[in-house]
Amino acid sequence: MKQMATVSTNEIVRYTAKNITMNNVDLFTATSKGMALEAMKKRMMRGECVRFAYMKKDGSVRIAVGTLQPQAVEANTVGTGLPKRFYGMFAYLDLEKMDWRGFKEERFIGTIEN
Repeated sequence: MKQMATVSTNEIVRYTAKNITMNNVDLFTATSKGMALEAMKKRMMRGECVRFAYMKKDGSVRIAVGTLQPQAVEANTVGTGLPKRFYGMFAYLDLEKMDWRGFKEERFIGTIEN
């Protein structure tokens, strides 16, 4: 049986700190966004297709459907890993475009549940 991915408190703290410094938001909002982003990442790594929203660089909102399922990641990775342009970003496999996309963690808005 596969072991469930555990939530990393270090990642939540990192996301929280980024939100406070980059977006100048209060601690509660930054922490809840960090927890939501970490939970989304764990869901994606378990193989779920997650629908979520984030703010693009131009200020528009992007609604995306993505995953980090290990088999999909392996099939769509060329060479040793992701391109450098995704360094310091939340990278995911976009299921609509079937290509890698990324966004800065502080621009995360939230997941969209049906």
